[in-house]
Amino acid sequence: MDRERRFRVLYERHQPDVLAYLLRRLNREDALEATAEVFVTLWRRLDDAPVGDEARPWLFGVAHNVLRNRRRSVRRLGRLVARFASASRPDAPLPPELVVLRRAEDEAVLEALGRLRSEDREVLMLRLWEEASFGDVGRVVGCSQHAAEQRYARALRRFRSVWVGTGHVPVLGTDRSLRGQEQIRET
Repeated sequence: MDRERRFRVLYERHQPDVLAYLLRRLNREDALEATAEVFVTLWRRLDDAPVGDEARPWLFGVAHNVLRNRRRSVRRLGRLVARFASASRPDAPLPPELVVLRRAEDEAVLEALGRLRSEDREVLMLRLWEEASFGDVGRVVGCSQHAAEQRYARALRRFRSVWVGTGHVPVLGTDRSLRGQEQIRET
């Protein structure tokens, strides 16, 4: 059976069950989106997918992983929002001019981050906002600690380049060693 036909057979046979599985765990819109993710994974890994009666539990396993990844993303986003909120709330009230400047600076940082590749954003956000060690960053993105350090250094250089390209002046020199204590806001 050719690849496309095999996918179509698996999709037609198991899509209703996968959707029902996800509908019991998510709202309708999210369940439909997650179901699509499951079948995108099936397409990418079609050669790994079992045949016959084993396909359904395998697809449920993929759906379980999709759910886990979605929940992790929601938690990360919540922590990031909380971190931004706490960073923008000083202990003592700031003068309105500083509040406006800080908000503009935060927006500029987010805009610059948005111009980076998703892989660069992920490494920077894990390291700087989640305060993950390079070992943890490596485990999340699937590489060694040393490779995570290198990816972080490259991502930070790219961020600085984007930052300067948007008209901002870099504060940190390019020859400064990269330490985990650096904050993007310092840039």
